Amino acid sequence: MKTFLVTGAANGIGRAVVLALAEQGDLALLNDLGDSPALAALVTHLQAAGVETRVVLGDVSAPETARNAFSGLERLDVLVNNAGILNEAPITEMTFEQWDQMIRVHLYGSFLFAQQAARLMTRQGSGAIVNIASDLGQLGCANLCHYSAAKGGIIAFTKALARELAAHGVRVNAVAPGGTLTPMVERLGPDYIREESARYPLQRLGTAEEIAATVAFLASAQASFTTGQVLGVNGGGVMNG
Repeated sequence: MKTFLVTGAANGIGRAVVLALAEQGDLALLNDLGDSPALAALVTHLQAAGVETRVVLGDVSAPETARNAFSGLERLDVLVNNAGILNEAPITEMTFEQWDQMIRVHLYGSFLFAQQAARLMTRQGSGAIVNIASDLGQLGCANLCHYSAAKGGIIAFTKALARELAAHGVRVNAVAPGGTLTPMVERLGPDYIREESARYPLQRLGTAEEIAATVAFLASAQASFTTGQVLGVNGGGVMNG
């Protein structure tokens, strides 16, 4: 039985990742902040496809949420740290609460779930952790200092953890999406989408399914020699060389 856990699973990239991993998984553990019609629909879909599903509700930045997710779990093959939030504020007006929440959800959440996964995966001698970063963690963005810092931290965390766990047979990688056409972005309207698309050499936004395909690759045996990497699914917005 192949088991995977995805945080922030109900919508957008998280949902697409769950559906992609379900093609190679037997047991899905889904985390989201609270119950919702979207989460219920996802569970129904997975169960109809024959994938055993467990739901763990709660804030990823709370230690008890991670403990609950791993309670009684005997094996985990893949962890995807996807849960996140986004809000804009210039640094001169950003509140401590805004900064603190952004860091907690992205960095504390990734740490808490990765720590639990590492304990289990090192015992079993295998596993893959995929952290969802962002091109803004590489480029930075005005009015998103807190988000950029959190995503940049996830990239550094990924590389450090990959070095620490490699000897135990555990791979750790990150995916850094560029602008992605999720339902939340679609609600911002065609003008916003057109302006955002123009920022990328490919002149369009990505899709959640394109991000999910990269996550699924990193989680698979095809990426068995890949660790400590940041794969940019960003339409050319960041070009490393």
